[in-house]
Amino acid sequence: MLKKLIIFVVLMMVFFASSWSFFRSDFFLVHDFTHGARIVEMHKALVDGHFPVRWSSDLGYGYGMPLFEFYAPLPYYVGAFFYEIGFSLIDSIKLLFLISTLVVLIGSYKLGKSLFGSLGGLLVASAVTLAPYRAVNLFVRGAISELWGIMALPFILYGIIKVVGDDGKAVFGKKQSWLILLISLLVLLLSHNLTSLIFLPLSILFGGIYLILETQKQKTENKKQFFIKNFLILFGVYLLAVLMSSFYLLPAIMEKGFTRLEQAIVGNYFDYNLHFLYIKQFFEVNWKYGGSSWGPYDDVSFYLGTGQLLAFGISALLFAKRISKNISKSTSLKIGQIITANGLYLTTLFLLAFSALMTLNRSKLIWDSISIFSFIQFPWRWLSAVIVFLSIAIGFIVKFIKGKFHQYLFSGVLILIIIFSNYKFFQPEKFLEDTSDYYYSDIAKIRNKMSETLPDYIPAQVKTVEIIPVAQEDAVLGCEVAREYSGINIQILGDRNNYCEFEFTKITNKTHKKLVEVELPQKTMLEFAVLDFPGWTAEVDGVVVGKGVSNSGTILVPVEPGKHQVGLEFKDTKVRSISDRISVFGLVIFLSILFWYHKHND
Repeated sequence: MLKKLIIFVVLMMVFFASSWSFFRSDFFLVHDFTHGARIVEMHKALVDGHFPVRWSSDLGYGYGMPLFEFYAPLPYYVGAFFYEIGFSLIDSIKLLFLISTLVVLIGSYKLGKSLFGSLGGLLVASAVTLAPYRAVNLFVRGAISELWGIMALPFILYGIIKVVGDDGKAVFGKKQSWLILLISLLVLLLSHNLTSLIFLPLSILFGGIYLILETQKQKTENKKQFFIKNFLILFGVYLLAVLMSSFYLLPAIMEKGFTRLEQAIVGNYFDYNLHFLYIKQFFEVNWKYGGSSWGPYDDVSFYLGTGQLLAFGISALLFAKRISKNISKSTSLKIGQIITANGLYLTTLFLLAFSALMTLNRSKLIWDSISIFSFIQFPWRWLSAVIVFLSIAIGFIVKFIKGKFHQYLFSGVLILIIIFSNYKFFQPEKFLEDTSDYYYSDIAKIRNKMSETLPDYIPAQVKTVEIIPVAQEDAVLGCEVAREYSGINIQILGDRNNYCEFEFTKITNKTHKKLVEVELPQKTMLEFAVLDFPGWTAEVDGVVVGKGVSNSGTILVPVEPGKHQVGLEFKDTKVRSISDRISVFGLVIFLSILFWYHKHND
């Protein structure tokens, strides 16, 4: 009982050391202050019945853009839930930050405990949760999605360890550790695609080596069966996670060419060549609240942490001493046996070194060879993996030190050093007197101010320098007597409501559906306040008709004389439809496994 109380107290110390700034009534400014608008847009889409949410109706200057088709949606589904049940917008944002800290704390403790016992769990949890890079993401960058991606990483490694440790009972046996791995993979894939791109290959390598090491411990006659059984489970869980998240992953990959995404986030300031780190930056505090730039003098810190570096140094020295003793005691001990005996530590060191290398200019050849890496933008994003593997290496201290007293002494002192050397980073530069300038639910502000901040996913045909924000929530912008349909141009200038001499009745103006009733004296072209993007379909009196696109990228619908109902609906493209079906197929497999389990274990 006392042991559990001590563990709880230490974990709470770590949690509050990294989160105390969120328990004030006020809030602060971060680089990415778009979270409020994202939550509002997600909430609005869900209330409108648009699911899975892909379109944002007010970003894109009020003409809409496919924000959540490309920007991983999970944190904002959760944020919209908090907003719906009555939390303020600021409190909803705070809760997303707090969840990222609480989950990474629990996950890293579980990971450390599975490898080194409770003491090691506390060491790993302290090192990950209080990593200065997490403080940068919390209080400088405000990178909610990346924080949610990071919070899944310890659970992924923990899930792998538990699946292999359960010796094939992970799916249909009494232990269902595959669920831990599956859920953590889904959280990663649906929270931050760039962290997924970084960490999934590393986790697969970790899982493969860990499986080989554990296979070597089995009896000779059981090795093959053990390896195949666990390999199939791990492979199946990864595959199932991809299937279930396909509704987001496939459209995000296959339809990005229809947006300005590459123009907005690749090249210029976001060119990865400008953001490689220098080794000395791992060891320099340089705590600032600015941004990344070329060279070693960024206005933001990439420090690994005083306590973490000290603990890692001790871990490395103890490992070197251990190897030296092994060699001196047994001259017959082969290199292969030494590697096998210390395989997990060496694997951790390799993954740590590789992740750190990927932040440095020395890895430029790899970056240049893998074109998709350009979307990562900042090589220092690999620090998300660095802090996890660094913390695992620190946890080995418990294994390397003999005697309970010395284990508790060293670990306790290091945990305190980690807490007291890092807590000061977990605070903002300053708190805002008025948060409404940056975090707001006002639709007009989202259309005007926030759209300038977040233009990344505007459809490719739109020139943002010429676009004028929609002033009102009208589904129709204007109209013009139809001339030759092909090549018709409507210049969007001035007050769009003066275009029409007739009146229209607005029936539906939802995120994914627009419907108006009009009575026209002659053939007319209606212009909707919606930017054209694959999936938007025009209908007149329930019949699909061809649509045009104005010079400004908005949708034009030709309408014959008389009284008509004219509308738009955002439907699935072939890619989205197939992706949704793949996800449903994955969900059916998932539910079938759960059903089978409960049926045979009641």
